[in-house]
Amino acid sequence: MPDTRTVDGPIGLVGAGYIGHLFAQRFALAGYEVRAWSRGGSARTLHARLRQSVSTLAETGAVERSAVDEVLGRVSTHDDLASALAPCAAVMESIVEDAQAKSACYQGIEAAVAADALVWSSTSNFPMTRLAAGMAHPERASVVHPVQTQLIIFVEVVAGEKTSDATVATTMRFCDDVGLRAVHVRKEIPGFLWNRVWHAMLREMLHLVDIGAVDPLELDSLVQTTLRAFVPVFGPLQMTDLIGHDTLRDISNALYPELATNRTASRTIERHVADGRLGVKSGRGFYDDNDQRVAELTGRLYRIARQLDNDSA
Repeated sequence: MPDTRTVDGPIGLVGAGYIGHLFAQRFALAGYEVRAWSRGGSARTLHARLRQSVSTLAETGAVERSAVDEVLGRVSTHDDLASALAPCAAVMESIVEDAQAKSACYQGIEAAVAADALVWSSTSNFPMTRLAAGMAHPERASVVHPVQTQLIIFVEVVAGEKTSDATVATTMRFCDDVGLRAVHVRKEIPGFLWNRVWHAMLREMLHLVDIGAVDPLELDSLVQTTLRAFVPVFGPLQMTDLIGHDTLRDISNALYPELATNRTASRTIERHVADGRLGVKSGRGFYDDNDQRVAELTGRLYRIARQLDNDSA
């Protein structure tokens, strides 16, 4: 544990579902005390989920086995929001993705914490300007959106119109404290960075399936294999330097008019929803063996996350 910390005090956690659990794990692994509250029953099962996930990390060698009990010892759960957050120097909000609910939640957070405590939201889409509109101190609020792996090693830090430069700087330093790669999103745009890149690729993939150009599982394999081969070495923009910007210009001018431009979900996704093929939550989606696949792939994901985590150190 470092002698000095960017955030001097416990970290509050409001919302203890999947994302909240991963943040609790990351903060506690870095040595921070975490005080968790959730409106539903997720806080009551937080310790059990942490024991399972940190134990899995220990099995892959990502953390020491002693870390399991240490993490659980740093995380406490509380029935009352005010008492949970009162001593906290910062609060991570990870409740339901509903702008009205989040905005109302911040009133409770502000009533419980000191005026200089930071407030972070893990929202994947809503601008902090909108979420913080009713806050007494919107200058202390920012988005810290996780790009998910089992370790959350990458986040996007997005300021609202009234977020102070000091809040952004402190948040970026805190992310470094806890081993998170943080990218400062310099313009408050819907979806931030990664969701826009991811959905642009996904829209084109689903368009190709919609028009019958490819079997979806073959396309999945093609993209997975290609990204596995190139992206770990060359970022897409680095690839444009290798291709040549003049060549890329000519390809772009010819290809862009042919790419998907649909502004709603693909026909294939709409059909799957109608048929109850919702993916892992229903057991069937593009893949019909999701239960078995997820169990097998989770261990592989943890090992990859461990390597990424080591690379970020």
